[in-house]
Amino acid sequence: MKQAIPHRRKLGSVATAIAMTTVVAFAGVAPSPVEAGPLTNLLGGGGTATGTTQDDGPLKKLLSPRDNTPAAGAPAAINKYTNKVIPNGSVLLVWTGDGCSTPVCNPQTSQDFMAVLDAEPNSTTYGNVIWTAELPKVILSNILPGGPLGGASSDSHNDPHHMLSYTSYISGGGDGLTKGRKYQFAGGVISKNVFRFDVTSVRSIGKADLAVCGTQVRRSSLTDDFVVMPSTTGNHKILYTYMSNYVYGPGGSVTEIEPDRVAPTLLGTCLATAPAVLPLLESVQVGGLIGNIPGLITDDTNLLGHTGITEYGAAVRANQPRNPTNYTSYPDLRPQRRYNQGVFYLGNDDVGIEALPHGMALTYDGKYLVSSDYAVAASIGASAINGALIGICNQGGGSNGDRAAGPLGVCGSTFGSSVRVFETSGRYKRGNTRDSLKEANVYDSNPYVRSVSAVPDGPREEFVLFHEENEGLMPFGLPHQSHHCKNQKGWVDNGDPSYDRAITPAGLVANANSAVDIEDCSPTSPEYVPHDGAFSGAMCGGVLYYSPDIRLSGKQTNVFGGKGPYWRAVYDVGPCPGVSYFNLSDDDRFLIQPIAGIESPASIDPAGAAEFDRDYPREHSRRVLTVDIRPLLAKGRANTPATAIKCDFPPPDRARLSKSSLGAVATRADLSGGISGKFNILKHNNEADDCPRIRGAVGQFENGPTGLGSPTTLSSNSTQRGVGYVREAQLIQEVLAVNLGGILLDGTKTGGEPSGTGGTPGSGNLNSLQNMHTHGGPHFTVIDRVGYQKTPSNEGGYMDLTPKDNGSGLGVPRDAVVGGAPAQGVQRYAFIQYFVELNHVPGPGTGSDGDRTICVGKYDRRTGATVLDTSFTDELLGTPCIDFDSAARDDWYWPGARGKKGTAKPHAAVFERDGAALFGPGYYPAAPLDLDGSK
Repeated sequence: MKQAIPHRRKLGSVATAIAMTTVVAFAGVAPSPVEAGPLTNLLGGGGTATGTTQDDGPLKKLLSPRDNTPAAGAPAAINKYTNKVIPNGSVLLVWTGDGCSTPVCNPQTSQDFMAVLDAEPNSTTYGNVIWTAELPKVILSNILPGGPLGGASSDSHNDPHHMLSYTSYISGGGDGLTKGRKYQFAGGVISKNVFRFDVTSVRSIGKADLAVCGTQVRRSSLTDDFVVMPSTTGNHKILYTYMSNYVYGPGGSVTEIEPDRVAPTLLGTCLATAPAVLPLLESVQVGGLIGNIPGLITDDTNLLGHTGITEYGAAVRANQPRNPTNYTSYPDLRPQRRYNQGVFYLGNDDVGIEALPHGMALTYDGKYLVSSDYAVAASIGASAINGALIGICNQGGGSNGDRAAGPLGVCGSTFGSSVRVFETSGRYKRGNTRDSLKEANVYDSNPYVRSVSAVPDGPREEFVLFHEENEGLMPFGLPHQSHHCKNQKGWVDNGDPSYDRAITPAGLVANANSAVDIEDCSPTSPEYVPHDGAFSGAMCGGVLYYSPDIRLSGKQTNVFGGKGPYWRAVYDVGPCPGVSYFNLSDDDRFLIQPIAGIESPASIDPAGAAEFDRDYPREHSRRVLTVDIRPLLAKGRANTPATAIKCDFPPPDRARLSKSSLGAVATRADLSGGISGKFNILKHNNEADDCPRIRGAVGQFENGPTGLGSPTTLSSNSTQRGVGYVREAQLIQEVLAVNLGGILLDGTKTGGEPSGTGGTPGSGNLNSLQNMHTHGGPHFTVIDRVGYQKTPSNEGGYMDLTPKDNGSGLGVPRDAVVGGAPAQGVQRYAFIQYFVELNHVPGPGTGSDGDRTICVGKYDRRTGATVLDTSFTDELLGTPCIDFDSAARDDWYWPGARGKKGTAKPHAAVFERDGAALFGPGYYPAAPLDLDGSK
């Protein structure tokens, strides 16, 4: 039996460090003590939860139930100008993993948790961690190492990933939960576990309930996005995506649970269920190689611990090409781009088969659920294989840039390039299975799928095949509004379809003076512009895509002659820049797009720097963009030749290495009067009038403050130390390159902070040392949706987050504008710089980690002008952004449940306040929102 190492990750000799990377985590680690738990539904039927306590099942509890309501919580926010309590101050809830980065973590200190940060701009503790909430300790809950055989329990080794970040779950009372209480659902990407937190009181969140054990799903793995299904009856369901099949291979699902589900357990042990064998054959079946297998599409069996879980398979034989050439003027016609070249789907040319749902959202009316395909889970966890076996995995012996797959294809990686749409039932009855989705009956092999549509590959030809434009659709987003009216406030283009003139002084006046509101046009009016489109992004390929009508079924012909929705490339960043989890503003005017960078210069990564800043300056600089998407949405459904989306890839340029004009000097005139012109100097598309425009950025942008050609520079905040660890993701490549420094990351390479000099525009430099050495950067974003929202007690309603100088030199407290009109129309968002690092699994990982910081940005809702909130500072370091991974956190006592357990890895977050309703499609409210301040 191996001895658990202490929490601190000290680096010893090179030999010791490399030996650590070979430890097999399945080796027995002594299980940590088991928390007393009830016997819940031994023969099926998960327990229910009422309020924050776990209820009895059909059989009596053997042990006393736990009470997860803490005796005390975090203190109230104190106004730094008046020294008075700020009523009902806002917080940022951050879903966080333990920072252990070795295969054998101390089971006493490696717990994952929910962190609560003070998010009140005028609070004396603004940005501080003020509370933490823990997870239940249930064994036999995790599948992968650190789970049943490794000895860890449900409270660790989850790698916390996504959570409900758009719609909170508020109980209607008919779901087994207490009416009016608010809940947060969050998942572990590796463990498959799903947790429920009672967040009714955001400053005193207690221990979570375990809603689903990873050992209780039968066909799925890798937990991703969560949504609340809309309902007017107060009874709802929770849906979330699993990206892959039971063994982290091809074929994921959309999964449904009751909001009050409690994972059935016996004496603190999860009641596991038997994995389903048939879904492992799904890709073969839908490919037509064997006949239909009854019961394959959904799995809602009551077998032991699986009861109350419905897994909808997403694979379908759709006969949709994975590189549709009719949706771009510059298609990649090389024969090898017709087929999937990854080992899991090697040779497949039907994108419908590649069911890898990751990002997910509901249309504004809740009628359609849409997800995007990212990757086979096992492939992103083993992406280092492609670099290690570069000769046979990534490229062949082609000449003149005619690159082809090696003899084994892309050995370790299979990425998705499609979006699939499901129809929702509108019926959510407690106890029903297969309740949330209804049969669309478009495809014979999977009646639940309404359409499958693929994004096109473009003119770029990349040395690494999964850096082609359409590979890896990780982020996904849908508009929140049903429509806008022509000349509505905020949508007056001032005579310019690109909306450049809308942000000039004259354009701002025209928008401010508009008397048109969202209710002033009806669906039958020519002034009505529907928002039925969708956005997706290729994280590996580096392109933002747009479809103007996601509601088309797979039987309908689109304006380009294809079946179902069509997609256009609207912003090409370049190869492998980490186009990550974006967010649309609630008024649908702006999209906040994080660019993780991923690639690093040769001084840091001599083994993999060939593409770094290849096409234009700062191509791989870490940054967050504010994208004006009004030119796209203003085209409506764009379903005629005259109105079809014209925006497309940058045109080809056969004289350049990339075969694309990406990054060349733009020829399109900027009409903004210089307000945003510095962000639109280089080509990222074909410069059509309906292409989106960049209005602001946090981090170094491509041209920098001194003009075209500015290089990527590191943040000057480089003195803060991190906690060193062994980076396994590119171990073989770094050894071959004789770059052991790329494997053994000491405290300086995992240190450094965002911001510092050289950061304009947006007053931020996100190129921290740790981001560069770990190939990470901004990944997750979330918009503050409680800042303008009044609670039932009429608290809140602020919009001005400056605080603004009113002549006194003190600034205006938030309370001064409560209930009033927006002072400046400022909106804020948070972004987190961490992706997925799997050293603790153990595994080589994704190759992209990050500096594990949480930052806040602010943008003007009229112009998109954007800045980093430099007052959101780390309470230990005093630098902008909150660092969960600094050496200062290693011995720090976290307030609340966590205590002194070392550093952490934040991934997802949501802004919250007591009483605030995070509304969603068909839920809060049913009618379109009025966000322009006219009422």
